[in-house]
Amino acid sequence: MIAHVDADSFFASVIVRSHPRLRGKPVLAIGMGGGCVIAATYEAKAKGVKTGMPLFEAKRLVSDAVQMPVDFRETSIASQQIESVLKDFCPRVEQMSIDEWFLDLSTLVGGNPKDLEFWGRDMQKHILQMTDLSVSIGIAGSKLLAKMAGEYKKPAGVTVVEKRNAEIFLQDRPATAIPGIGKQRQAKTDACGWKTAWDVANAPKEAIILVCGRPGTEMQRELLGEYVSPVSSDVKPPKSISRCRSFKGTDDRVIPRAHLLKHLEYCTMKMRRWGLGCTEVSVWIRTPDFAYDNAHRKLISICITASEITGAAIDAFGGLTWHGKRVNQVGLALMGLRSGTILQPSLFDDQKRTAGDEHLQSAMDRLHTRFGRDSVTRAAALPVSSGTVKGLDLQMVE
Repeated sequence: MIAHVDADSFFASVIVRSHPRLRGKPVLAIGMGGGCVIAATYEAKAKGVKTGMPLFEAKRLVSDAVQMPVDFRETSIASQQIESVLKDFCPRVEQMSIDEWFLDLSTLVGGNPKDLEFWGRDMQKHILQMTDLSVSIGIAGSKLLAKMAGEYKKPAGVTVVEKRNAEIFLQDRPATAIPGIGKQRQAKTDACGWKTAWDVANAPKEAIILVCGRPGTEMQRELLGEYVSPVSSDVKPPKSISRCRSFKGTDDRVIPRAHLLKHLEYCTMKMRRWGLGCTEVSVWIRTPDFAYDNAHRKLISICITASEITGAAIDAFGGLTWHGKRVNQVGLALMGLRSGTILQPSLFDDQKRTAGDEHLQSAMDRLHTRFGRDSVTRAAALPVSSGTVKGLDLQMVE
């Protein structure tokens, strides 16, 4: 059996943990851009607030809600604390995100617990005692079914789905409750007459392939509790690293450009921690009416410092089409990641400058590790409302 553990309203709950006076109040966790709700306490959700909702809409629903920025350092600590408790309970734990884990219960001494719900409640109680955070737990024969079970009785629920009650559970869940179906495919599932998750699980294979592609047959097997995707505690290097942030709409290119360079610092830091370098960079912008534009650049060699990537990122940013609109989001992705522990300059690089870039990047890595990722930054990455920082022309500082 597999257990799925999901922290309840994680980002908002961590804020409440840090500020106990907010307990029992509607709290909105806001991202660095401040434009949308990353998470909300259940007091706010009860009034209709949803994750990803624009802040102005959430405030319209809950005028007395407390809005606070997410403390990413504190959420990272909280995530590590929860995972520490999970590893005390089960030897094989796979982290799926900062607030979500899978556990392989067959690796417990003696195998799967006889009373799965009691075991789940016991672990849930320990997590609350040790971290002051609640989690919801789903237990089933597959990852997909365990995840659906974990979402069934939020918050602080424990749901066990075994062969004896799988049909009842799946008949009680709409097709859109299946991860991978969602509202985007709802029109197709409705057209096929698949109203419940049980309908999807038992649909003809030819039909499921037409709606969901080849992965649809694997999804059906997991819905029926078949152990398809194993729980792996091996942490695999990422294939890409990305970051985006929203901010107040602006037609001043200096502001999103500065955010872009800050994203580059952050992504480079994560990439280097994996000992990786990148061969491609992608940049995108979004307007308040959700119009997007993106640009992609390939690098001539494996790049491992922000200085090496900056030129391509700025070139991609310069190629984006604004159409005279204001922009409220910019994002960057480093792709084509490969082992980058060895400096590999191209034939066209200035060797002294390349070595200097690496020395500078290494020094920044040490400062970020010791004092935090916001302890030092390049002047051009300072998000400001004008084109100068203490008298320095931003266009001159790279």
